[in-house]
Amino acid sequence: MSLDRIKNFIKQEIVLCAAVLLAIVSSFFQRPTLASIDFGVLSVLLALMLVVAGLKSIRFLDWAAVEFLNKCTSLRQVNSALILITYISSMFVTNDVALITFVPLTLVIRKRLQVDMVRTIVLQTMAANLGSMVTPPGNPQNLFLYSHFHYSALKFFMVMAGPTLLAALFLAVLCYRGRNKKLTLTLDPMEKPDQKLTYLYIGLLLLNIGAVLHFVDKYIALAITVAILLFINRALFKAVDYSLLVTFVGFFVFIGNISQTAFVDYLRTNVLGSALGTYLAGLVLSQFISNVPAAMLLAGLTDAADALLLGVNIGGLGTLIASMASVISYKIYTAEHPYQAEVFLKTFTVYNIAGLILIGLPVAIFFYMG
Repeated sequence: MSLDRIKNFIKQEIVLCAAVLLAIVSSFFQRPTLASIDFGVLSVLLALMLVVAGLKSIRFLDWAAVEFLNKCTSLRQVNSALILITYISSMFVTNDVALITFVPLTLVIRKRLQVDMVRTIVLQTMAANLGSMVTPPGNPQNLFLYSHFHYSALKFFMVMAGPTLLAALFLAVLCYRGRNKKLTLTLDPMEKPDQKLTYLYIGLLLLNIGAVLHFVDKYIALAITVAILLFINRALFKAVDYSLLVTFVGFFVFIGNISQTAFVDYLRTNVLGSALGTYLAGLVLSQFISNVPAAMLLAGLTDAADALLLGVNIGGLGTLIASMASVISYKIYTAEHPYQAEVFLKTFTVYNIAGLILIGLPVAIFFYMG
């Protein structure tokens, strides 16, 4: 492999490389154990990625969105529909997939209507990050923290209820305050996805969400998913992001290696000993390394599970790299409109900082008062 290819790989997979490097270096100081790796999380993550790949292959989300959008009769309705679809779908198919699916659709609508939709795509990105925080399978950090801290479904939803309401209100106000005018949107109708495959993939999605929520054994759910998809569509196994699985393994090993060290005991007691300190650490660290690695790094340093869960989820707002899903929107938009990269970043930063303050500050006050 040439030096240029190695550099490109590191650039594209920086989080993966960091996780593997941390695992290797920490293993020189503490012997790694197989028990450090949460195979339950890995099995659920693999199963969900396979099912979501199946839904993408039949373009179910695209078809549903086009059907919905063709009923809109004003610019505000179109923008609100795009943001709402992204918000809801991210709860079940992750924020990454929601943006990969719906941002290109927004660009198609932009061409049809000849209107600037930078603001819409920025709000879609925020909707994906805020919607995905509501459910355990909504994003990788939730899936990890849900398992790591042994949450029950009820406890998880109770923790996230307040910020979810704030997020929904914030997005609703922004949608209402957007420009408005009457219009006729006619997107080319898409062929309706195969009904049997649609029901099958949705059934498998529900099965694996049940596994996340501890209603179904994770390994049984994975076995059923793999067996069915091997028979239905083996090509889906090529669509899985295996680098994410390796990244999780790297962080699992690293966390296991450092969890028993004196330095970690010091951090746990003096730096992350309070809920407020943990919340702020998760929120701030996410701004620099993104919220998935922040969650996995801090999980072994604190027992304040609720504070960390809220910190890394709300911390997905802010900088462009606070959530790697945001980078997806930026890349998709600027690939088609490179001359508007600066405009996108400015708009993104203004709205995300506003969201970080309006949603994050009340939660910080809650932990401070507590």
